[in-house]
Amino acid sequence: MVYTQNMASLQRHVVKGRTYWRIVESRRIDGKPRAVPIMYLGTADSLLQRLLEAPAGRLRIRSFQHGDVAALKAAADRLGVVSIIDQHVPQRRRGLSVGTTLLLAALNRAVRPRSKMGWSAWAADTSVHRLFPGLEPERLTSQFFWDQMDCVSLEALQAIEGDLTQVVIRELGIKLDTLFYDTTNFFTYIASTNRRPTLPQRGKSKQKRADLRIFGLALLVSRDGQIPLCSQVYKGNTVDSKLFPESLSQIRQRLADLSVDVQDVTVVYDKGNLSKANQAKVDAEPFGYVASLVPTHHPDLIGIPAERYQPLPAGSRLEGVPALRLTREIWGAERTVILFISEQLRRGQIRGLEQHLGKRLKVLAEWKEQLAKPRSGPRSEESAAKHIDKLLAGQFIRQVLHIEYHPRRHGAERLEYRIDEDAIHHLYTEVFGKRIIVTNRHDWSTEDIILAYRGQSHVEAVFRQCKDDEHLAIRPQYHWTDQKIHVHVFICLLALLLARTVEREAQKLPSHPKSLSALLDLLAHVRLSMVLMPSGEKGGRPRAQWQLEDVDDEVMQLFRAIVPNRPPFVYTYPKG
Repeated sequence: MVYTQNMASLQRHVVKGRTYWRIVESRRIDGKPRAVPIMYLGTADSLLQRLLEAPAGRLRIRSFQHGDVAALKAAADRLGVVSIIDQHVPQRRRGLSVGTTLLLAALNRAVRPRSKMGWSAWAADTSVHRLFPGLEPERLTSQFFWDQMDCVSLEALQAIEGDLTQVVIRELGIKLDTLFYDTTNFFTYIASTNRRPTLPQRGKSKQKRADLRIFGLALLVSRDGQIPLCSQVYKGNTVDSKLFPESLSQIRQRLADLSVDVQDVTVVYDKGNLSKANQAKVDAEPFGYVASLVPTHHPDLIGIPAERYQPLPAGSRLEGVPALRLTREIWGAERTVILFISEQLRRGQIRGLEQHLGKRLKVLAEWKEQLAKPRSGPRSEESAAKHIDKLLAGQFIRQVLHIEYHPRRHGAERLEYRIDEDAIHHLYTEVFGKRIIVTNRHDWSTEDIILAYRGQSHVEAVFRQCKDDEHLAIRPQYHWTDQKIHVHVFICLLALLLARTVEREAQKLPSHPKSLSALLDLLAHVRLSMVLMPSGEKGGRPRAQWQLEDVDDEVMQLFRAIVPNRPPFVYTYPKG
């Protein structure tokens, strides 16, 4: 397996009168040819000894992680990423355009997320310097990346995202029949005293970091390929329902730019984005929708007995799922309503209630033991009532746990508590697991409507991927201005877009990794080595050759399917 590249050569190098040897490559730096050292080999004696000890007269000097970065670079070339970015941001520094710089940062986010300060150390172990002629990773400092990022305005980011989306839809043939919208947030380490950025704010952190400032990210994702089509970075203290109208305007504009038949598009969104006013805005749009309602806001629907639900027919993808289809006027419009019971949700709610009840009962038992001691207990009835209210806090707890405090009694008898078994039975059989979906796709089957709603897991999977520390993580992010945060998020989403493009090619194979992270890990096994070969002539200098290392046939088949075999990088594979 030979990686064709003939610019490397052996060069003598004299330092303080002593002769050393090194491998150099001819590269163009700032438009001028220059011999760039890529490996120091030592003295002639040490080099000869290494060659003699190498098997079959071959000496592998160094190998680099190659398969994953090569596949992602091939995806970027296919989509024309660099040219699209450079069209909107034409600045150049150190011979590198902004487009190339952002792509280099995106490769790192996809393969092994590091800070900009750690980028060059990561790149030194990969074949990035082979994929980008003239690139010197050690010169790309964190300050260089920050300077390049400074060139990108928010207007340019929106234009770049729009152009990239159009190319992706055309090149990959993405179907836009069903799209999923959702939001999440990411914590930062930006100090509370730093008032310069406005995006990081105190809010409800979905990563349970209430002690840190957060910023939000809204995404529109396709069902076909889980491709991010539209993004919005927003302040961390913005409520989802308040953001939704602005996001809706962006979705409308993006669909118009893509020149799709909007009436054939269905947008799926969750209950956190809904309000009567927001739904009225959706009703005015030409596209279809599937949305969930907050069950507690519609007690009349949740109150319908479970015995009226009918299991979906045998042979369907949702065989046996209890569901009920209705037509109701909700928020001033007639809507198709689907009620169904999610057994997974039901089990989770039962498990959650039992855990919370167990904690409350433990605290109550300890309180009762304390009350049995002389001269112990709350100082007043008001303090006892506050303590009881605190114990009854939480969803459904007040319905199933009854606590009474009798100040005129003595000792442990002052406290009484019991579990309402009838209330628990009602929750388990008539409340837990119930979901409410509304839609204007009146001609869709019940099964198709539920499946469209369940497809919300696609965008949730994207968010989980963006929080994966191994691949494609938005964190760590060490940026302290709004503009830098915007560009950083764009780089991470670009990495996700390239990885999804690679994944789409891999899925054409009979067998392929089941997850995006597993795919990138598998491609990373393909390594590129520099090998010194004898010249074959008496007194001739050894020649350097780049070669792919032997790997499992399945891995090589995957690599061949994804990375194009064309100049300037031509791979020769073994037969079979």
